[in-house]
Amino acid sequence: MKPELKKRVITAAVGGAILLAVTLGLGYYGTAFFAVALALFMTHEYLAMILQLSDRGEKRQVLMGVVWLVGFFSTFLPGLGFELLVIGFIGLFTYFLLTAGRHAGSPHQLELHLREAAYSFFGLVYLGFLPLYLPQIRDEDSGAAWLLLFFLINWVGDSAAYFVGLKRGKRKLYPAVSPKKTWEGAYGGLAGAYLVTLLFKLTLLAEMSWLFLLIAPAVVGVMAQLGDLCESLVKRAFDRKDSGTVLPGHGGFMDRFDGLVISAPFMYLCIRLLG
Repeated sequence: MKPELKKRVITAAVGGAILLAVTLGLGYYGTAFFAVALALFMTHEYLAMILQLSDRGEKRQVLMGVVWLVGFFSTFLPGLGFELLVIGFIGLFTYFLLTAGRHAGSPHQLELHLREAAYSFFGLVYLGFLPLYLPQIRDEDSGAAWLLLFFLINWVGDSAAYFVGLKRGKRKLYPAVSPKKTWEGAYGGLAGAYLVTLLFKLTLLAEMSWLFLLIAPAVVGVMAQLGDLCESLVKRAFDRKDSGTVLPGHGGFMDRFDGLVISAPFMYLCIRLLG
């Protein structure tokens, strides 16, 4: 096994074991703790890429504070997602409005300040809110099994896409954003998602509807791959190879959980409508 692949496998095994122990073993609040921690780590990596002006340290503290408050209130007052999104948006807008005077002397800096506001709003939704669907999945009936299935759809799909693409990949999926991804890898990832869902239907989740089995792996699998492309777009726009270095063989938290956070609301929706 190549050294880089070995590091990747070891990190995935250790990290996956810790993740499952926290989310499955500690229930709703363990999952909520993981979701908020993940949101903060990913937001920190994201802001390190996008912020350029001299007040970037203050902006980082403000946005991470908003993400923490959203996660805190969402955990103990579930069901307020839309209201928290609106309040978070207004709070960030007010901050960027009141600090615009620092950059008013230069049209270029004022434009960049407004651009950083837009980037921050995007980051708030993308990285602050989407992970909060994980504890909602965990809080459903048979939530531990549904959450485990969701993780495995992402992990098995990602691994299948990687190895099928490595061995069989010929047609590029979207080279302008992610040059290494292929259509063959994407199909392999979807096949892995269907396989693991079928195994759960036959074992841990007999109550799963056949409609869920037919639709959910495709929806969640496609959205997970869209999440990979979304993060690739951000990195390419800011000329970054990885979002961070904290996870050996993987890069940063955004590199590892990009597909998971975007597919989480779709898994939750499929459970509620089809499960």
